[in-house]
Amino acid sequence: MNLPQTFPLTGMSCGSCVSKITARLQEHPDVTEANVTLTPPQARIITRTALSPAQVNDWLKPLGKYQVPEDAPPSMPSNALPPKSAQTYKPLLILLAYLLLVILAASVAKGHFDLTEAMRLFMGGFFITFSFFKMLDLRGFADAYRSYDLVAKAVPAYGFIYPFVELSLGLAYLAAWQPFSVNAATAVIMGVSLLGVIKAVTSKQTIRCACLGTVFSLPMSTVTIIEDGLMLAMAVIALVLPH
Repeated sequence: MNLPQTFPLTGMSCGSCVSKITARLQEHPDVTEANVTLTPPQARIITRTALSPAQVNDWLKPLGKYQVPEDAPPSMPSNALPPKSAQTYKPLLILLAYLLLVILAASVAKGHFDLTEAMRLFMGGFFITFSFFKMLDLRGFADAYRSYDLVAKAVPAYGFIYPFVELSLGLAYLAAWQPFSVNAATAVIMGVSLLGVIKAVTSKQTIRCACLGTVFSLPMSTVTIIEDGLMLAMAVIALVLPH
């Protein structure tokens, strides 16, 4: 897999800097090609797997002052990720359909539809399923998540913790444990997540969405905003409904 990526760089001042960074990047086991320029100060590389700003900075650390700004996700050409279409988001749409079928089956079993229980089952299934895909490649998810999530940018370890947070919330929803506290925690977590997603989408850069981990290549889009916004809305609604 040849994946083009472009990273802005700081700390460069002359041609010698360009040569040092180019040589160092070419030594990376996942980099097949590296082109560094002073104007603009950036590195254009071809990689076998996607690299995050943090990974590039770790690799450049022996050189000293050169680094990629942590708040600047790698810019990729439009062909680095699949186009934004219904086919691209097919795995996500199928997953959502399955969750709705679970709610339908539960409603048939009870003999009536209960909004509070429907939201509880949906959110429980959502969190557990999404945490599963993230845990298939925990480090890959953490690196991708750090490129746009506000908390993960400030505290990199959060990217490794987040799938376990989702798993815990999912189990709590399915067990109907402490509904008020769980919904309040979900509202806060999804609200912060939504802010990072909105910032990433409005940046107009092609960024990989880590909602389903690294198993599927999903571009960040308004679909991601709707996904996080829906979970936030359901948590808020559940807070005001009688328990």
